[in-house]
Amino acid sequence: MDMLNNCWEIKKCGRQRGGNKVAEMGECVASMENLGHSCWVVHGTLCGGKVQGSSRDKGRNCMRCEVYKKYQRTIGEHGEKVKECFPDEEKKYNEIILKRMTEE
Repeated sequence: MDMLNNCWEIKKCGRQRGGNKVAEMGECVASMENLGHSCWVVHGTLCGGKVQGSSRDKGRNCMRCEVYKKYQRTIGEHGEKVKECFPDEEKKYNEIILKRMTEE
């Protein structure tokens, strides 16, 4: 079975808690929020060397990303497995999605 690595392990960005780039660039919001399998829903993640802004702003970039393709809940190769294996993350993910839906 495929490992369900966090985004920072897949992208090797070094911005996770204790990572080698934290002193230079700060800890990533996905790491701080424990959303390593859901980084596309988090505002302010750093991908490709630049802050991606809101989830709406970064949508197209994220849709091309291997993390999204792997873990997105409806189309991701391992989306269902993430739900099973990380219930706390899934709860946060759903809360973020629901909040956005009600704000529209």
